[in-house]
Amino acid sequence: MNPIENSEALRYASDPAPDQHDAVAPRLGIAPESVDEIPTERRGQEVLRLAEEAFAKTGNWVVFYREMLGVDGVVRRLFPDADSLRRFEMSKEFLTLQEMVAAMRGQDPSKGDSAEPERMITIRLPMSLHDVLKAESDEMNLSINKLCISKLLLPIAGRFVPLQQGRRRGRRPGPQGPRKPLRETENTAELAPHQGSSFTP
Repeated sequence: MNPIENSEALRYASDPAPDQHDAVAPRLGIAPESVDEIPTERRGQEVLRLAEEAFAKTGNWVVFYREMLGVDGVVRRLFPDADSLRRFEMSKEFLTLQEMVAAMRGQDPSKGDSAEPERMITIRLPMSLHDVLKAESDEMNLSINKLCISKLLLPIAGRFVPLQQGRRRGRRPGPQGPRKPLRETENTAELAPHQGSSFTP
């Protein structure tokens, strides 16, 4: 199997099977007009115009988020570079867009995986930070999961992000590849020498 075929075969455990085409909600057909012809000062207004169009087409907040703020959504098409995107995130139009997302999340009774597969991440955090999250979720009458999603939906200023020291630790995002069969793992363990063992045949 060549590398391209192998990469296509890898998928998240939560992904639908290749024959399950209806597991991801269809696109809404929301797209800006010719981006190059829209003046920079009017692009925020164009975002809101399309957001209202998307708002009228779906009641699912995940679909709305994907169409407007996803990696290939309206916002990133109109603000394709990091600098212009950061400037938009400080605008009143961006705040209005976030309020629309929050309103839809509050009214959407469906589960997150009703529109597309969900992903799961595991993070390490200090106990004191976890305690604060628990207290904050109690104060707001939210689950910790919903509280964390609310925080992740908001951009963070670069000055509040620590510099990476040394190599990145932990697993990289994306499919991790097939695991070894259980029997193969057991055989390897049986053949490996036992570290620190005093047993001699």
